[in-house]
Amino acid sequence: MKKIVTAMIAGMMVCSAINAQSLKIVNTFGGDSDSTGGSDLFSFEKQKDEDGNLKNGFANTTRVSDRLQMDVSDKYFDARVRMEVATIKLNGKESTMRLRGYGRFKPVDQLNIIAGNDFSTKVPVNAGYMAASDDYAKNARLLQNGFGAVSNWAFGDEKNITMNLAGGVKGTDGSFSNKDKLGLDFGFNFAVKNLVSFGGSFQNVTGNQFTAGVFAGLNAVENLTLNAGYIYNDTDTDYLSKAAKNALMVTAGYNLKEAGLFAGADVISGLEGGSIPLQTNVRLTYKVNDSLIAGVKAKVSTMLGSESALKADVYPNLTYNLQNKMGSVTTGVRVSADKNGVTKFAVPFSWKCTIAEIKK
Repeated sequence: MKKIVTAMIAGMMVCSAINAQSLKIVNTFGGDSDSTGGSDLFSFEKQKDEDGNLKNGFANTTRVSDRLQMDVSDKYFDARVRMEVATIKLNGKESTMRLRGYGRFKPVDQLNIIAGNDFSTKVPVNAGYMAASDDYAKNARLLQNGFGAVSNWAFGDEKNITMNLAGGVKGTDGSFSNKDKLGLDFGFNFAVKNLVSFGGSFQNVTGNQFTAGVFAGLNAVENLTLNAGYIYNDTDTDYLSKAAKNALMVTAGYNLKEAGLFAGADVISGLEGGSIPLQTNVRLTYKVNDSLIAGVKAKVSTMLGSESALKADVYPNLTYNLQNKMGSVTTGVRVSADKNGVTKFAVPFSWKCTIAEIKK
């Protein structure tokens, strides 16, 4: 299945690149876990001894990463290919490379056919967006990998009522006869423009790893994001320190465009058990001027009922837009702490630059 999908995407990319109405190639170099697909450029972390106790001092790791991405699109097709390379040695002997991509065919307005991997942002549950994380939880993704189709519909005199239905499989080679590995997913979105939106995602519906998420969002206030959802069998440990059978998500964000200020917060919590996982994310950004943006990201995770499980990450950062269309540079200091104090600090750095952009 992977080989077939890869061959399909490669063929479609060649054809679409030749006939595309738009083509964009962007490169991000440095080391930033938020943008280059690897870890931060300079990382200093406390090590543990044989008994699990923290040693004095910090051990340094330097890891350089690069992300090269090409996007092409026209009326009936769009596609993306992304290559990520990371290494901790200049000779490349301890390096990793990851190649990802997808292709989406749009034969008619009501139907999209998509294949590849990591295309979740193209097919999300809209009300599952988390404002502070600037992301969709895994349970708020209609489709993620493999092969799928999306049916889009609009109703009303002004087409202000929209709905889409999606279904697909994540199965890999030899997995289609195994219901636990098939990865059958489906979901939906329903929205009334400038009022409300609803949606649901149901993943791995044929096996023992079934998960589900239902979400609702308020769209009636301009520049305000206000979403909430319930998740069954939440195994997304990016946003919870421990898997939870039942979980709630609430997120809010407001963008003061004229002042250049954005503020957002996400809260994700389990609902049962002796120790309930809880995580809060906060993001603030301020546009100082046309060239400089200041921001801070913070994450606090804990297990209610267990003070020793408290962990926090704070990342103040700056983004500077270079002159002459040379892109932007982002850096800052990321600090991690727990009950023992500071356990890690890192210096992310990334230079994002558009290499080529063509529009017909």
